Amino acid sequence: MTHLVLLGDVVDMWRRDASGVFLENRDTFDKIFALCDKGVKVSYVAGNHDYHVLRLQNHSYQFVFQSELSLPDDENKVSYRFVHGYQFDLEQQEAWMEGLCRLMSDQAGEFESGLWAELTRGWSNPKYVLYEMFESWKKQSMRKMADRVQQQPEARFGGVNQHLLDEINKRACASVGRDEVLIFGHTHVPFVNKSENVANCGSWVKDASTGDTYVELTNGKPHLFTFPRKEITERKEC
Repeated sequence: MTHLVLLGDVVDMWRRDASGVFLENRDTFDKIFALCDKGVKVSYVAGNHDYHVLRLQNHSYQFVFQSELSLPDDENKVSYRFVHGYQFDLEQQEAWMEGLCRLMSDQAGEFESGLWAELTRGWSNPKYVLYEMFESWKKQSMRKMADRVQQQPEARFGGVNQHLLDEINKRACASVGRDEVLIFGHTHVPFVNKSENVANCGSWVKDASTGDTYVELTNGKPHLFTFPRKEITERKEC
């Protein structure tokens, strides 16, 4: 393996303190850094739950955070396109994905409010009250939205809402260009289509119906495996 592409949601930054999230997942990142030290090139494509990594600046990580990635395979005359997959899910919007990542914690919210109060001490009371009402509404809306999604992560993609899953897959397959192979994730349901130009790498969450999966690209085609190395040869319509 010479190039490892991480397709997002490596960490869950929704309503969490960013530094704490990375510390909790230190073992995972230590393993990634070890691969970098061995000469493996690593690319990190942001997902909807870690979308905020695209805003990180002056970091010391050994890889670049990006929204999507294209890699040409001149030998096999194809181009590989990597995206997380939230782009095909109409319920996911970048503005609130970023907002949920930035809504770090209750303590951070209290600090922000206190700082604003000091900065606007000279404002009239009505203006300050209106601001506080708006901030309260915004945070409550964000929390309700996060609760709705996080309470049913597998319900949306595990068969309860098969129509939504099918629509996401259809949009993904429809986006594939000529001589292109698309690799995405997001839905937690791995597959390779019959044309072998679209692959979903699945998920490593504990309660995934088919977990610990990954895609390997060889000879211009995607191959789906469960870890450590059992190939899934079934193909599906897309």
